[in-house]
Amino acid sequence: MTYPFRYAHWFIPEFIQRMRRSRECEEKPSPRQGINMGKLLLPPYLRQGHLTFNDLINAAIITSHVESQQIAEKVAAEILTNLDPDEPLPDPSLDGDDFLSLLQKASQEQITVSPYGKGLENELGMAAQEAEFQFENYTNKPDIGVGPGEDEIIKTGIRYLKGIKKKDARKVLQELLKEKLLKLGRIFERKEDWNKSRNLMPFQPGEDTDLIDEERSLDNILDLGRSIDDIRWDDFLMRQRQKQKRHIVFILDISNTMFYDLEGLNSITYSVMSMVPLIWGLRREKYALTLYESNSHIVKDFYEEVDMLPIAEDLISMMFCTTTEMEKRYCHGFTSMTWGGTVPGKSLKWAYDEITSINDRSDRMVFIFSDFVLTQPGENTAQNSENYEILQKMLDQGVRVCACVSPLARKSIFRPYTKQSLAEMEQLGIFMANTYRPSDFLDQANEFISEG
Repeated sequence: MTYPFRYAHWFIPEFIQRMRRSRECEEKPSPRQGINMGKLLLPPYLRQGHLTFNDLINAAIITSHVESQQIAEKVAAEILTNLDPDEPLPDPSLDGDDFLSLLQKASQEQITVSPYGKGLENELGMAAQEAEFQFENYTNKPDIGVGPGEDEIIKTGIRYLKGIKKKDARKVLQELLKEKLLKLGRIFERKEDWNKSRNLMPFQPGEDTDLIDEERSLDNILDLGRSIDDIRWDDFLMRQRQKQKRHIVFILDISNTMFYDLEGLNSITYSVMSMVPLIWGLRREKYALTLYESNSHIVKDFYEEVDMLPIAEDLISMMFCTTTEMEKRYCHGFTSMTWGGTVPGKSLKWAYDEITSINDRSDRMVFIFSDFVLTQPGENTAQNSENYEILQKMLDQGVRVCACVSPLARKSIFRPYTKQSLAEMEQLGIFMANTYRPSDFLDQANEFISEG
């Protein structure tokens, strides 16, 4: 089947809109993708005098993000196969509305609601309106998710979620919350990828295709004037990664003090809001995860290959748990007389053994998420001294440590219990980050990681 070039006037906007609506597509098409599709379709049309099925499919695939190419092929094929060949094509509008729609930002698209969320689409907006601050218009503006406004929406949504008793409604809103936190993680991941990239070089067979810079590769192919059939593997440009690998241990405090609410939020909420995007953004690195209260709960070591998504969902669910529910979860439905204390020693020892077992020249890091309520006022036990000794040994071994501090740790109600521990860690030279706003925390985490 062949198509006149004016068919592209309908195909390109239709493809872009369907990709933006697709829940499977994480990397939404940009306005530039539509323009590049037009550029790629012009050479075969000039050579052949028409466009073919393969020309349109290839333009959709090549201009799409690597992780979205399978979805792009499926969407493009659906558009082409569902078309009635006898139906006359619409004439392009004189005012160019079809192509002007390509210049609309993906984030300016109207938000659509799946059947599972029908009737609940305004819950987070309603929650924002009930807070002290108010949004006159709840619209999805460009770059939402990278500033303090998005942080406040997330926190307000969490406060609202805690008051919802209906399981179905809570499940849908938790899914929305997860998507927002993972979006922050993807933004952090892109920033990290950019920081780790030094120069561009021609793609080499056998290299990781994730290193290909799609946008610059496409510019290079267009500059060379290659047709689709003439594209060579070395026309694609790949980023050079730093040679140094990373091994990261995440430690999360789940003791009772982490669940004390202040102004509707608690320390576990602040920690998870910052921890989930960070782990998601660093999920391609070698990482380990442990939780602690009076006991240590190892979730993953360096050598286990597990799906990160269930771990993220489990962490998010902690924000809506009570200490009793947490106890039953980690004690297999039973209660324990020793549950809930703040005893990080075992987890710190495990983290030390895990991280120092790496003998290569990796960049080794430990992130500790806690309110750091470790001591009674004026008390300095042997156990607490041992904790600082382990941290000092990590630093001596070249391990970098970041203390991710809940904002509640600096509130007057907790300060008598945290002042000494925070001062001790600062004296050791540990990097101190604040988890009050997820986006600010990720900037601090990026600064900490870049120091290596």
